[in-house]
Amino acid sequence: MLRACFLSCHRYRRLVALPGIVCLTLWASWPAFLAPPPRFALPPLPASHPEETPRLESAVINQPDPRHVHAASIAALPDGGLFAVWFGGTDEGSTDVKIYAADYREGAWSPQRVLATPAQTIADTGRFVRKLGNPVAFVTPQGELWVVYVSVALGGWAASQLNLIVSPDLGRSWQPARRLITEPFLNLSTLVKGPPVFFENGDIGLPVYYQMAGKSGELLALSPKGEVRRVTRMDHGTRSIQPIVLVETPTRAVSLLRDTDDLPPHRVWRTETTDAGQHWSPLTQTDLPNPNSALSALRLQDGSLLAVANDVEDKRFRLSLLLSADEGRHWRVLHRFEDRESFLRNPPDIAAFRARLSEDLQHLSRMPDPEAVARNIEGNLCGTHCSWQYDYPYLIRAADGDFHLVYTWNRGLIRHLRFNETWLEKVR
Repeated sequence: MLRACFLSCHRYRRLVALPGIVCLTLWASWPAFLAPPPRFALPPLPASHPEETPRLESAVINQPDPRHVHAASIAALPDGGLFAVWFGGTDEGSTDVKIYAADYREGAWSPQRVLATPAQTIADTGRFVRKLGNPVAFVTPQGELWVVYVSVALGGWAASQLNLIVSPDLGRSWQPARRLITEPFLNLSTLVKGPPVFFENGDIGLPVYYQMAGKSGELLALSPKGEVRRVTRMDHGTRSIQPIVLVETPTRAVSLLRDTDDLPPHRVWRTETTDAGQHWSPLTQTDLPNPNSALSALRLQDGSLLAVANDVEDKRFRLSLLLSADEGRHWRVLHRFEDRESFLRNPPDIAAFRARLSEDLQHLSRMPDPEAVARNIEGNLCGTHCSWQYDYPYLIRAADGDFHLVYTWNRGLIRHLRFNETWLEKVR
């Protein structure tokens, strides 16, 4: 009898509490119900100089130490300068990896400097950090320079978290790093690679990806203060990461994603939204080959899409500039920035590799200590045989109309290519 009374009272308390819980939930969510639907802010139109001489310039951003560098991004600053970030260390995933940065002013890159370390991230966030990964730099609509970078405490990249550092004066000083809370379950497995998009209300749409018990692109909406407002999945499968979002109208955008599927054919994935990123269409394959490698893209003023990618199904020996006139479904090659296919047909011995590498380094402008760089690259790329690797492109267009591309050059250099609209029209 006592047990029956207890259960009856317990059920009664639950029934009484349920309306309160519902009301509390509705009250907490009420601002979201009242908020207008999100709308993308259209990117500002860059300057156009069609009468210029075609121009394609090359530079190297980093120094020979550390030996392994990767995952660069670049931001155009409001004062006309550039800011680049990347990670470097003994190898990808090593505990000595740091985030490095450099500035481009008056036609030259500054010496690299350390921007973030595991120790400093621990001190700033109060959380243990074992290794660091991909950084992405950009300028917000409010004029602040932000860098979002990956950190891992335990395990591999599937256990990653995101950290944000902010510079209110375009890189001269930096506020302490803070963690972004992107996932409700332990806040794990969010990484970043692509440039942001922006919303009309000032929010920042950061393309990220999730790779714990699945692989999927996501769009992370951040407030101007760096607070996470919402996370929207682009796919719920195990085959797509590192989305690039290309805005067309205030409500419509296309996203291109890296292919991680085990089954061929390996192609860049595509999805689209018609409600400013709240919902995304099912993934479809494009005709652009993708060897499970990052790509970068942007939208031109005529609506066509310009991309840089490893347009092969295996390896990363080729890096090409491509154009799509149908929203990313079909692509044609405009230019090969790098191509070592002929060497892969007949893998070079160490002597042939060194000779070709030495020749390549002579053609890279402003090369810091070519001998040290050659030793680094040989250590990075030569095992039973040597290979070539050009990957992780990051492409932007500055306000003056010039295009800027940074990418990993044989794991030992961060290469910067700058080209103007006239050069692009020439190769089109």
